[in-house]
Amino acid sequence: MRDDKPTTNAVLVKDGQIIALGGKSQLLRSIRSQAIELKNLQGKTLLPAFIDAHGHFLNVGIFAQSANLLPRPDSLVHDFSSMRTMLRSHLNSPQMIETGWVIGMGYDNAQLAELRHPTAQDLDKMIADKPVMVIHQSGHLGVVNTKGLEVLGINANTPNPPGGVIRRIEGTHKPNGILEEAAFFQVVFQLPIGKTQESLMAMVKAGQDAYLAAGFATAQEGRATQANILGLNLAAQKQKLLIDVVSYPDPTFFGSDDAFATMMQQQPTNYQNNYRVGGIKLSLDGSPQAKTAWLVHPYHIPPEGQDDTYHGYPAMETTQVAKYVDFAFANRWQILAHTNGDAASDQLLFVMKPQIQKAQNYDHRTVLIHAQVLRDDQLDRMKRLNMIPSFMSVHTFYWGDWHRDSVLGEARAKRISPAQSALDRGILYTSHNDAPVTLPNAMMILSSQVNRTTRSGAVLGSAQRVSVWNALKAITTNAAYQYGEEDKKGSIAVGKNADFVILDRNPLKVDPSQLSKIKVIETIKSDRRLFRAGTE
Repeated sequence: MRDDKPTTNAVLVKDGQIIALGGKSQLLRSIRSQAIELKNLQGKTLLPAFIDAHGHFLNVGIFAQSANLLPRPDSLVHDFSSMRTMLRSHLNSPQMIETGWVIGMGYDNAQLAELRHPTAQDLDKMIADKPVMVIHQSGHLGVVNTKGLEVLGINANTPNPPGGVIRRIEGTHKPNGILEEAAFFQVVFQLPIGKTQESLMAMVKAGQDAYLAAGFATAQEGRATQANILGLNLAAQKQKLLIDVVSYPDPTFFGSDDAFATMMQQQPTNYQNNYRVGGIKLSLDGSPQAKTAWLVHPYHIPPEGQDDTYHGYPAMETTQVAKYVDFAFANRWQILAHTNGDAASDQLLFVMKPQIQKAQNYDHRTVLIHAQVLRDDQLDRMKRLNMIPSFMSVHTFYWGDWHRDSVLGEARAKRISPAQSALDRGILYTSHNDAPVTLPNAMMILSSQVNRTTRSGAVLGSAQRVSVWNALKAITTNAAYQYGEEDKKGSIAVGKNADFVILDRNPLKVDPSQLSKIKVIETIKSDRRLFRAGTE
């Protein structure tokens, strides 16, 4: 995965590090006086292990414990009836017994036969006597049943929180069960998930297993809460983390800036038992597929209850964004900023410019997470400011049709995740699953960048297709650079970690239409085989 040395025939590893590359005979001659274990790939392909440019490690573990409400091809929920079946199958689940809640994750209103979000009344018909929460696949919206609203204390007198919306029954103030953005985040963190050490460690294992099965040896805990930080520290202390996990706490989730700063000072910035803190995460808007992202121009079709001028809304006031950017630069913390809509990206770029100019040569590596509808002028500004876009390119498959027909309209939809436009400007970019929004799947990341085909088989924005080589770099060399770990990860080079993934086929040699069908055979971390297909 090096531009100057794309491939090699053999790799020599010792004590978890790469010590030589070259031909097999050459390497064997160089160490003929030493014992060696020779591993023949039998025609399979070795790559540097994949690096998660953005995701939510512990939430992947929570997903594994919850009712799987994903649509095809990832699960089977396609209408309210199948949702009911899946939720009721979890009535006696360990999660339900521990928390008292029935929790389902991953429903997508765009893929439901009803083409709408369920409401509290709909969920009551599925389960009425226990609190229920179903979480939208975007992770930015959730729905609770009537019992759940009662438990949470949400009623007609409950105001909308800043940066969030409690949707109401038309013509009344009574909540209809749908909670957007801050209104959703405030309540989801109240759920007693992972309250026992046993449950927490089960979450860690489930998340880790999912990443390993997809070929990742580095994962991210993006937008970490205080509970996430405590849990990951505990997992590290107990040596339960076998892959590297990097956390980015959100300062708005802490009681005060002083409390946040104290917490950050106590976190390892270098790996300790495979855990470290990488910087901070800010969230400036919502989700385009949930129609809460903050756009400059209105949505193609506004969501229920909104008029034709609706273009989403910010999650934070500009003064608050500026405060946290100043806070981060003063402490030399890397910033990951969630900016789905172009209005949110404008807000961040406006705040970042004077700060970066003031910091002069500081290697800040600020990342725009998702950056779905970046315009060319915004990419030009990012180039000047040395900022990194991390595209959620899998949108082209999962929501491409929905973006074209409902969210953005055809012209804007063709430019989502504008990877080729970034390359044209010499901008290094990364790509991610945002797991568990879409589950860890490196092959889908590759396919979505190269093919840009939607669920219906249409090509969405052929001008933004990239080569397989550049798609691979987005989850290897470029992702290592994003983390500031390019000296240890991302390519097969002398002195780097022996972090590898073995695939059944070479992505550079298969027909691009077959990229998503390539299988992960093994995942290796520091020369330890942690996953092997068919044995896990």
